[in-house]
Amino acid sequence: MSTTCSPKPVILVVDDIPDNLHLLTRELSAQGYETRGVLTGTMALTVARSTPIDLILLDIMLPDMDGYTVCQALKADPATSAIPVIFLSALDEALDKVKAFTVGGVDYVTKPFKTIEVMARVGTQLSLRQAQLQLQQFNQELEKQVQQRTYELGTANQSLQAEIQVRQQVEQDLRNSELRYRLIADHMGDLVCLHSPEGQFLYVSPSAQTLLGYAPEMLIGKAIADFCHPDDLQYVQIHFQAPPEPTEAIKPVALCYRFRCQSRRYLWLETLAKPVLNEAGQITGMVTSSRDVTRRVKIEKQLRYDSLHDALTHLPNRDWLAKRLELEILQCQRYSQTCFGLLMIDLDRFKAVNDSLGHLVGDKLLIAVSNLLKGCVRDVDMVSRWGGDEFVIFLDHIADIKEAIQVAERIKTVLENPIEVEGKIIFTSASIGILMGNTDYKTSNEIFRDVDIALYRAKASGRNRYEIFGLEMYQEAIALLNLENDLRLAIQQQHFVTYYQPIVSLSTQALLGFEALVRWQHPSRGLIMPGDFIDLAEDTGLIKAIGSQVLRQVCETIKQWETAYALAPDFRISVNVSGQQFRDVTFIATLDQLLAETGVQGDRLKLEITERILLEQSSSIAQTLADITARGMQLSVDDFGTGYSSLRYLSQFAVQTLKIDRSFVNQMQSRHQGIVQAIVDLAHNLEMDCIAEGVETEAQRSQLLRLGCEAAQGYLFSRPLPLAAASEMLRRWLDPKGEVGANGCLL
Repeated sequence: MSTTCSPKPVILVVDDIPDNLHLLTRELSAQGYETRGVLTGTMALTVARSTPIDLILLDIMLPDMDGYTVCQALKADPATSAIPVIFLSALDEALDKVKAFTVGGVDYVTKPFKTIEVMARVGTQLSLRQAQLQLQQFNQELEKQVQQRTYELGTANQSLQAEIQVRQQVEQDLRNSELRYRLIADHMGDLVCLHSPEGQFLYVSPSAQTLLGYAPEMLIGKAIADFCHPDDLQYVQIHFQAPPEPTEAIKPVALCYRFRCQSRRYLWLETLAKPVLNEAGQITGMVTSSRDVTRRVKIEKQLRYDSLHDALTHLPNRDWLAKRLELEILQCQRYSQTCFGLLMIDLDRFKAVNDSLGHLVGDKLLIAVSNLLKGCVRDVDMVSRWGGDEFVIFLDHIADIKEAIQVAERIKTVLENPIEVEGKIIFTSASIGILMGNTDYKTSNEIFRDVDIALYRAKASGRNRYEIFGLEMYQEAIALLNLENDLRLAIQQQHFVTYYQPIVSLSTQALLGFEALVRWQHPSRGLIMPGDFIDLAEDTGLIKAIGSQVLRQVCETIKQWETAYALAPDFRISVNVSGQQFRDVTFIATLDQLLAETGVQGDRLKLEITERILLEQSSSIAQTLADITARGMQLSVDDFGTGYSSLRYLSQFAVQTLKIDRSFVNQMQSRHQGIVQAIVDLAHNLEMDCIAEGVETEAQRSQLLRLGCEAAQGYLFSRPLPLAAASEMLRRWLDPKGEVGANGCLL
């Protein structure tokens, strides 16, 4: 341990960030100090115990132990307890600073720091350290003199004059020591003061003139409470009030408050206050060191505001809303009669505004909507921006769900009026999810989850409406989530199998081919039909992976059948292709890869697409259709008559087949015969063939034949078959000894 400051003070810098360490050691060295730099608390303790150190700059956040622990270890060791420690940390809360001073720190500098500030504080502490060591040395010497004098008086009668001279020297040394301390205080940038136990100023450093506008003598004799902001008065009085009974270990106190300047404006001061004790351990005053932290406080307030508000609309953000809800949940649990409501609002087709008018107009539309929403609620309610084009309204203390519905109706009414933004008239609407709070909720996340479910239901039901959350919605959402998880696992483990339904000539009952239909072989639920998972696959984008697996299975089946049987040249398997598959830029490449890997020619495939794909006036769609035709594959329009087909699109693209939807076939005899006839005539006029779906009776087959339909599929001929059964049907059809059943079904 260092007992005296060396001619060149040694400073130990402890920081786990090498850049900070290099910066500080470099700057300190430039100021004439000798430096030691370490990265961990363990290394700091080792160096401090083995090397004379005059001052330590200590970071709090260290990899092996925090700075508080390091400082406590230093102060507990007699060899290092006297080394002053200045904390350097990004932690800026009052509690962090209090803890730093509690464990023995002499100063606290907040990161990011200014180098000039650190140098000034280092210089101040080294000066204080030097003065303390000089005083300690002086006291030791004085003690020796006193002991020597006592010994001399006891052993010999020395002259009284010598004793007087010794005492005079002592008094002079004390005055010199006091002078040194005063010089240090007078030349510090911080405000250094000495207060009476009642809080009056006894000494004020000259920096009061620069910092506060007061000459030091203007403050002498006045109480600090006379200058405090009224809102901070009680806080300051509590901390400056002397304890009724002094204790052996009185810790310094850090506080932050507003102080009135000579100009009548208030500054935020950060003050370190430490009691002054006499020899009897009684409190005789308070020493304070203060600095102006007004700019830092303003920045902190702005940061707190920004952390809780949306930057665009200045509405409370989801973090503030979550905090509000957590408090409301506690109220609900304590007082069961307390109720609240929540509305989650999503603007319908907002993306179209951004895409057509630009994001600037979109942002201003969001601001306008936020103002409209605030006009639909009470002052006690909260309108917050959830993110994007979503808002959440918290309704405080409502009687029942009817009040929430009334707010939703007001919002719908308000949004029915056009909104002018940047000279543009914009019509918008909103989908709204409504939730009523209750004691079952434990966290805000649960509430957000359920109101989002209600919002999703409103959007799925056609938009521009509201839906009220019910338990059944949550159960459905859980079931849907579980199904999605199972679906993803099924794709990974290839649990999808292809069934084949024969397509038959109505006139000859010849087997023309098959339609491939996907099934999900679930490990616990068994065989799941496509109607139970295709919509989910479309919504999640998993349909592309499922479609690729089906295409591969179909190509492998074709290759197997080509090897086993002599297939007719026009024998094809029809495969349904989703819109997402068709729009995928890699679709043609995937097809080419599958055909190459399986050795199958493209003319064995017929791809079934929906009418809507033909309506997409896209160059990429047109190119994909052309690429399919170039590879010999045929195209079929599935479920024809249920969409929005145009003759122009049908004639423009090389479509070979129209498939009549089963809904028309089922009601053909009662009212839809004319529609079926029109579809058949249209197909023939465009030189296409026609396939009817869902044929289940002989009467339907006969009627379709009379209307001129060439082919059909349905339960009359066969249900969809697994691969083995479909192979057997194909074998029996191609076998000259194969038979056709009396009812027309293939045997």
